[in-house]
Amino acid sequence: MNVTEAWFRLSTPTSTPDPDSGAQAPKPLRADAARNRAKILDAAREVFSEHGRDAQMDEIARRAGVGVGTVYRNFPTKQSLAIAIVEQRFDAICTWVRAEMLPDPDPWRALERSFQWCAEMQTRDRGYAEIVGTLAGSSPAEHLSGGPLGPSPEQVESLLQLTAEWVARAKAAGVVRADLRASDMPPLYAALASIVQAGVLDWRRSIEIVLDGLRPQAAS
Repeated sequence: MNVTEAWFRLSTPTSTPDPDSGAQAPKPLRADAARNRAKILDAAREVFSEHGRDAQMDEIARRAGVGVGTVYRNFPTKQSLAIAIVEQRFDAICTWVRAEMLPDPDPWRALERSFQWCAEMQTRDRGYAEIVGTLAGSSPAEHLSGGPLGPSPEQVESLLQLTAEWVARAKAAGVVRADLRASDMPPLYAALASIVQAGVLDWRRSIEIVLDGLRPQAAS
């Protein structure tokens, strides 16, 4: 399995519910339970950003202002909480691509902005950078806290479609190499996360090196 496949398949569910089984959809959370869940996720983002894989559930509960039992009722393991954070982060990424990257009339400038935005986000969020950096490794078995972490299949598909739209525009404008594919892009962002996580201060130089490889003349 290559890096792109590892990146995209880590959180693929092992089974699919049978729509004819008669199983009922989960009931929506009560207002107070929904508020508690939101507070837990907000606190968890802070704690994971500061401590990465060393984040502790009791510290998350303290910052959320709830009991640790409430945290475990919503998220039975630290891994399940980390997965929820990753999925939220991917929602934010898709929103940024739709709102900032695709509307930019200059697709090359949009690409430069996307790498800088991701690097700055990863610099602020240590936990997310650790997760994404792990996905840049050669084996999908290497993951945080003993289990798979990654976006949902629906998020993967959405991000790939958005990326494909940008790649098509960039090719039409002649600003990227003709053999560039949407599936080439996620491993590059993952590699950037590894660079940021390693503490490389001059990550902008790394971005420039990657950008040079994406220019049309690099294909020769």
